Amino acid sequence: MTDISYTQQTKRLNFAWVPEILFHPRRGFQQIASLTVSVWLTPLLILSFVTVINVLVTGRIKSQAATMGEITYPPDFEYYSAEQQAQYMQAVQSTQGPVFIYVLPSITTLVSIWFGWLILGGILHLVTTLFGGRGSTALSLNIVAWSSLPLFLREIIQLIYILIFHKLIVNPGLSGFTPSSASNLSIFLSHILSVIDIYWIWQLVLLVIGTRISSGLNPSKSILSVFITVLIIILLQSGVAYIIQALGNLNITRPFFF
Repeated sequence: MTDISYTQQTKRLNFAWVPEILFHPRRGFQQIASLTVSVWLTPLLILSFVTVINVLVTGRIKSQAATMGEITYPPDFEYYSAEQQAQYMQAVQSTQGPVFIYVLPSITTLVSIWFGWLILGGILHLVTTLFGGRGSTALSLNIVAWSSLPLFLREIIQLIYILIFHKLIVNPGLSGFTPSSASNLSIFLSHILSVIDIYWIWQLVLLVIGTRISSGLNPSKSILSVFITVLIIILLQSGVAYIIQALGNLNITRPFFF
């Protein structure tokens, strides 16, 4: 019987844990829950690296499309007013430099990953504590970080698709099922549905398993804790994305789950 050694003198990078968490999550989270040190660095570095590569490849395709006179429109572009569409076109023409195509999206993505992880971990710890959980903030941050590994797989799949077909993903997740309407509710719903896909569900499952093991809560309270935490995060993400788009008519990139 094989197992991975999770020692207190944990290495800074633990890539051997990745398949353990993805395919044997209960055993992996039990070992992580037994540690008193922070072991969140590896999954966040993996996700950050692959996501930045994805951003760079996407930026390259956008740059080539702009050179050929092609423009990638946001999913709800047809709902914009004529004035908003004109403003968007003007903004696209003024943001074709490397800073706007590569640097700023990469920085925004990294900020989304790292600060989102902190916020999600903090809220999850707060909610589980209110339900009677006995875990610590550091342990919640470890669980949240390792539960994000399905997002790394999602980035890999999207990167392969983009490289093969040289097309950008304009309707991520379930956003393509948004009702064809120009209402504020439809646009807000589109932001929410863009987060939801099979990898998001996988991450939810890992979060529930990790929360159940690390907090000592029963299954129903663990599920409810994760549901409340996820609902808060999604509403915050979608609300901020909608407000930014409404105020600045910007093309918001797909938000991460955390």
